[in-house]
Amino acid sequence: MTGFLLSTVFAGAVALSPTPDAWPTAPERALVASTTEVRPGDTLNGIAANEGVSVEDLRRWNPGKIGKDDLIRLGEKLTVMRAPDDLPEEKVEESWIAEVDIKPGDTLGRIAKRLNVSIADLKRWNHLGPNGVIRAGRTLRYMQHGFRPEARSVGSPTHGRLHYGVHLARGRGYRLRFPRNAYTTRPVWRTLHLCTAAMADRFPGTADILIGDISRPSGGRFPPHVSHQSGRDADVGYYLLGNVQNETMYRVGPKDIDFEKTWALMACLIEAQDVVRIYVDRAIQRAMVDYLEKRGDVPAETLDRLFAVRGDGSRNALIQHAPKHDTHFHVRFACDDVDADCSEDKGDVVVHLAPPAAP
Repeated sequence: MTGFLLSTVFAGAVALSPTPDAWPTAPERALVASTTEVRPGDTLNGIAANEGVSVEDLRRWNPGKIGKDDLIRLGEKLTVMRAPDDLPEEKVEESWIAEVDIKPGDTLGRIAKRLNVSIADLKRWNHLGPNGVIRAGRTLRYMQHGFRPEARSVGSPTHGRLHYGVHLARGRGYRLRFPRNAYTTRPVWRTLHLCTAAMADRFPGTADILIGDISRPSGGRFPPHVSHQSGRDADVGYYLLGNVQNETMYRVGPKDIDFEKTWALMACLIEAQDVVRIYVDRAIQRAMVDYLEKRGDVPAETLDRLFAVRGDGSRNALIQHAPKHDTHFHVRFACDDVDADCSEDKGDVVVHLAPPAAP
């Protein structure tokens, strides 16, 4: 509840007896201006009854806000004057910021109607000009009342949606290439934050890792990607030798990559959360395997389970080749246990660094 104090006092005094002292009249009771928002289905009569005031008072307190025949606009904030003692206890109402994709053919009016909000609020929330120009492919922010539902991955990475996606936003150890495409589920959000921060701790002063596309706010088709539809796919740049900051995910070769850091990040992602697939360019895979074989701390059987370029090149290996993955590696996380409507693509299975325990 917001408000400011309005006080009205009578000027002058009224003499009650012929004495030198004048007795001032009692001041009017101080009033506090509060606000109430017009919600769907509200009428002026209903608001007046609910607030314990008259319709005439509402008209007087809200010049320019009430139209002919007491017409009021959805989302309008009406002033209600009260004595301080009459104010109800302030209620803290939960609200959260949601995002909606702008589709071809959308107008601000159509989106406002679909979301049950006002055009004026959409303009205000999104800092739009008087004309309210919007473009397909972008997103609009809007306020939702109540508690924010948990993000949910629905369907598969190639035929799915993301409900109530959470934005990765800024964090330690990484930067976003396209912030408007960085929506995900809470478990993936936690894992990316955990592992990038761990890299910053392990390699003080290291350049930030560059995180590219994850999903759009509501998931779904995301050209030119085939996947990235359900919030569980993330494009992650390679760490570069010489501590060079990866700015744009340009094409690199094995000679450009810092394999110590890149492998450390991959290993963290694999161990921190169930991962079902990683896509890496074949030449970069081979160079990473050579690096790990020389280090000698990853067992041969683990390398066989991880890298498709080893052994028989099985499709069961976690790390597979995909064209155009010499700019970044693509990590796909498994469905979370609470996402009942989540599904994996054919062939996607969880692989851990340590072999499964014997039964």
